Amino acid sequence: MNDIFENNKQNLLLINEIVANYRKQNFFVGSLKLSALLKNINSVVEVIFSREDCRDLAGELEQILPALLQAQGDQDYILQADILEGDFLPLLQKIQIKLQDDGIPQVPEFFESNMLILKEKNERLYKILQNVQGDNAKYVIAYAINGQPTVQARNGHRCFFMHSTMNPEWEAQVLAAGLPAAKNYVVFGMGLGYHVIELLKKYPENKVTVLDSEKYLLLQALRYMDWTTYFKENRIEIVYEPDITELIGHLKQMKDYELFMHYPTVQAVENPSIRTLLEDFFVTTSSMREQERFLDANFEKLSERHLPECSEIKSLFYKKNVVIVGAGPSVNQELPSLKQYRNNITIFATGHIAGTLLREGIIPDAIIITDPQPHMYQQVKGLDTKNIPLILLSTASSSVLDYYEGPVYIAYQNGYRKAEEIAEKIGAKAFETGGSVTTTALDIALQFEAEKVIFVGVDLAYTGGNSHAEGVGRRITATESLRKVISCSGEEVYTSKNLDIYRKWIERRIANLTGTVIYNTGNGARIAGAPCRRWDEMMGE
Repeated sequence: MNDIFENNKQNLLLINEIVANYRKQNFFVGSLKLSALLKNINSVVEVIFSREDCRDLAGELEQILPALLQAQGDQDYILQADILEGDFLPLLQKIQIKLQDDGIPQVPEFFESNMLILKEKNERLYKILQNVQGDNAKYVIAYAINGQPTVQARNGHRCFFMHSTMNPEWEAQVLAAGLPAAKNYVVFGMGLGYHVIELLKKYPENKVTVLDSEKYLLLQALRYMDWTTYFKENRIEIVYEPDITELIGHLKQMKDYELFMHYPTVQAVENPSIRTLLEDFFVTTSSMREQERFLDANFEKLSERHLPECSEIKSLFYKKNVVIVGAGPSVNQELPSLKQYRNNITIFATGHIAGTLLREGIIPDAIIITDPQPHMYQQVKGLDTKNIPLILLSTASSSVLDYYEGPVYIAYQNGYRKAEEIAEKIGAKAFETGGSVTTTALDIALQFEAEKVIFVGVDLAYTGGNSHAEGVGRRITATESLRKVISCSGEEVYTSKNLDIYRKWIERRIANLTGTVIYNTGNGARIAGAPCRRWDEMMGE
């Protein structure tokens, strides 16, 4: 019976793989896997029809299989995927649960064989793991529906799973598929090792280095996963340090790698300040990875237009009082002051707030858009921008060009190789982006030697429980996943991980700054180095 359980576990994985291939129109690969599934299903079918307590399941199977075979004969790949995902997968999951309830599954253990070769490859870790206690209050081993072990973690009052409770192996395949190809990978967080194994399988010539501070989980990973081949091939290295700051230091010394941070591992870190640091790093790297698919296409399209470089409008900023206007909740209360001091300031507006300013009769001196996503054209569509310069980051959404009526200039950025190469070739400045439009705007203003920089609507927090300015934002009601920071008035205010990262970036950028004075307005997050002041004080009245 254990063989049937293992067979069905493979069937559950095969269904996910078939559906994924069919959805991507990889019909040949999907069909091969379907053939394997249909061959593999025989033993499971025999059990269902032979057991009295499986009559209901047998009835379901009698309806599903003919429909699946008919769709296969018709080469209807969409219907095949729907039947597999919507009908067959839930049925096999019910069977797997029943087999688990019967006490049939015996999860294979690889502990002795793994430890034998670990002693040869990493004697220090071998000795540490030999002394690990059997139970751990923080981590509890459980079993997913497909029968593979997963683990539930506890951190304070929170409990969460570190791997899927449905199919950990398939979850790991999806994770690995989302990573770009690289010669070397560094994985922060082993868990039980599913994602590490998938990386090693997906890239058979590459090496994976795992950083972890939890010896109990490393012990469990060696118990439930077979690492022997990868140890022998010197393709897996495990770096254990109980002090996470030492792991971070180890990471800083490494070069030429693709980093993958296992987010449940980050969640399990008990020290709040270190966890926040790791969350910031996770958000930054994940955001970059998510947007990578847009960057190259936008860069090529913008390059084809041979747009002028933004230093041509440096005079708008040089020795001026530059007001960077974001779309934060406090911007509405500052509109009267923008009108009052309009002749004394350069208004550098983000695309998100440009429409609001123009409707108020406030014409920006320049607008900036940095986001690479295709829908960014909506920020300027229908606006009268004939005489307003627009600064586009070299990887910003090319869709903006179809709707912007005024002159457009390019800003090349550090951190994107193609932009760095062009900037060096033409002798242009390369700007730091900081991950957001307001941080990029700040660096441009500073590199163009503004006399003062004044933040308006750069709340970097959900001031008054709002996400953005009136008319372009929403109410924030769910606060469980948010952080608290100190506002300009000294009270606590909620913010998101992303916004908090941008605040910290700004603080680092303006630390020890000379030549430009930075001010803040409104009642958003307090920014060290950018004191909140009244307009008459900022304008020297």
